[in-house]
Amino acid sequence: MKWWVVPAIGALLLWGVWGASLKIVSQKAPWHQVYLATNTGILIMMIIIALRYGIPTPTKYSPQWLATAIATGLAGTLGYILLILSLEMGGKASIVIPLTSLYPAVTTMIGMTLLGEQLTYKRGLGIVLALVAIILLTRD
Repeated sequence: MKWWVVPAIGALLLWGVWGASLKIVSQKAPWHQVYLATNTGILIMMIIIALRYGIPTPTKYSPQWLATAIATGLAGTLGYILLILSLEMGGKASIVIPLTSLYPAVTTMIGMTLLGEQLTYKRGLGIVLALVAIILLTRD
């Protein structure tokens, strides 16, 4: 067994719980309160990690790296806000979470165009199936 599978399965299980519980809390409060409350958990983990490993500083990393890392965080957090809004607006967790979980198709396309990664038959088929999944998930 490849050991990377263990944390991947842990992430899968935790994200499954996260998706369902996010729907529950998004029904009881406005999106901005949900965002702030749920990110308290992220803040706690950030403090623990910073205390254990230190904080990245501009002297250790290039300004371009730091800007890219911050932009990456902004993209993730804006996506998270849109996810919360979707659930708050009545989206079913059983549809919204799988739909937004198709983001690797976007990552694959960006990887091909910006990072020079190759589109293999399997990746191409995966993108096509992801598009089919989007259509099937959004139909009533």
